[in-house]
Amino acid sequence: MGILSFLGANSQNNKKKTYKNLTSELKDIYRNELKRDSEKEFNLEFIRTTNLENEIINKYGFNGIKLVFESKNSSNFHKLGKLPKDCPWSNLNDKTNTEFITENFKPISKKVPNLISSLKERCKFIFAEKKENTWHLHYLLDMKLYDDRDYYRVYTGGESLLNAEPNKNLKTYNWNIPNDLKAFYKIHNGFGEIYEANYIMANEDIKVMAEMMNPICKEQNVKPDGYSFNDLLEFFPDGAGNTQCFYKNNGNSTVDWDHEVWEISGEIDFFEFINERMSEIDEE
Repeated sequence: MGILSFLGANSQNNKKKTYKNLTSELKDIYRNELKRDSEKEFNLEFIRTTNLENEIINKYGFNGIKLVFESKNSSNFHKLGKLPKDCPWSNLNDKTNTEFITENFKPISKKVPNLISSLKERCKFIFAEKKENTWHLHYLLDMKLYDDRDYYRVYTGGESLLNAEPNKNLKTYNWNIPNDLKAFYKIHNGFGEIYEANYIMANEDIKVMAEMMNPICKEQNVKPDGYSFNDLLEFFPDGAGNTQCFYKNNGNSTVDWDHEVWEISGEIDFFEFINERMSEIDEE
């Protein structure tokens, strides 16, 4: 590609999209249309409403996001460029989405290159949310659903935690916070689809599996084969009962724990796991 073509392509990519005006009348119409009709077939309604949600965001931009997420505190959403002064990321207000991602993830950029590339490629909007006494940062990403329809996925990150300390659960089982997890918490204390599954749990939520599983082992008079629940620190649930765990104290190796057969997978380093798993944006 010649230099003029390259510059032309970049210029095209950097153009800000113009969104339509979302009037109060249109909001009322869309609110009604976004409701799923329980009397109709579920799959048809799911397709209709998800298509509509995506259409609203594509047509109306950030105002469309606030409407689609109206039931989820969207009155307290603030888009990048207009982040309030008390927002932890307000110093990056002058950045584009790509520049913001570069700057925010710079300390771990060499450890999660695929994740950062996916974020840059897919991110349409970055916006912060004030939640009582803390802030969350949302990255709205383009994605393909399992049936190849266009939709979105939202990764959410908590505020930076510079000096993570073991929570009550970790102290009980004499666990330290793994160094790689500490490094990630300096970017975001918790990250991913935090209201669903497949996310890095926040420091206050991570827990050694012994608290839940040891009483079950005692009650059923069984033990796991080849490991102890005291050696598993849960940090990445999949929503179906399985979870990725740090394996043994004072290390950065992780394993997948299968809740059906109580087996663990081979070891993989934390950042290698995150770089691989969280860079996969599309549904399979």
